[in-house]
Amino acid sequence: MSARRSKAVKPLEDCVLSPESPWEIQEAYNALRTNIVFSLPGMTGKSKVIGVTSANPGEGKSTNCINTAVAFAEVGKRVLVIDADMRRPSVAASVGLKMENGLSSVLVGECKIIDAIVHSDSMGLDILSAGKIPPNATKLIQSHQMELLIQALRKSYEYIFVDLPPITTVADAAIMAPLTDGFLVVVRHASTATNEVADMISELNFAGANILGFIYNGTDTSKKGSHYSNYYYYSSN
Repeated sequence: MSARRSKAVKPLEDCVLSPESPWEIQEAYNALRTNIVFSLPGMTGKSKVIGVTSANPGEGKSTNCINTAVAFAEVGKRVLVIDADMRRPSVAASVGLKMENGLSSVLVGECKIIDAIVHSDSMGLDILSAGKIPPNATKLIQSHQMELLIQALRKSYEYIFVDLPPITTVADAAIMAPLTDGFLVVVRHASTATNEVADMISELNFAGANILGFIYNGTDTSKKGSHYSNYYYYSSN
């Protein structure tokens, strides 16, 4: 599948992983990438679809979805990021892209998938934005068209990262469980409550999801007098 080239409307935000990111941040995502690979045994050479969710909005799931995808693209993998949070989309804006067509446009037949996916040269990956905000996002997520779309995209990408809505807010993430090979769950320091983590695990387990692990987001670390925020790491389940 050949994607259109992206048209950046502003430089990438500082929160997006790049060679200029602090070394500690780069190493954290390198470790996350390694742990994901080892958490999907028996899938060598096969396409992997990984959902990313959180308990509440604003806990860093979209940033972590993008950065994890970048970490895989950096080692030469064919990577796609899908913004499936169609109520509060943020992927395109986060990476400085202006995109009109997207996931919702494809699912309702307004455009072909080739016209909705764009390639980001700066990140080395493809992006399928959310598109126009639909009146019933859940209905689109659980549609047969969504299943066919994921099946088709698996033929073109080694890794597909799907940014999903917070799992305790709407059912979309759990609905996507049968179409994914695993989930990354983002929790935020001093924000995500223990009972919310338990509820997320319960809902994902009920949906038959494969929980690959957790990304603990929003801690502050100091090293040799330097202060780093938004420090990410992986903790296997």
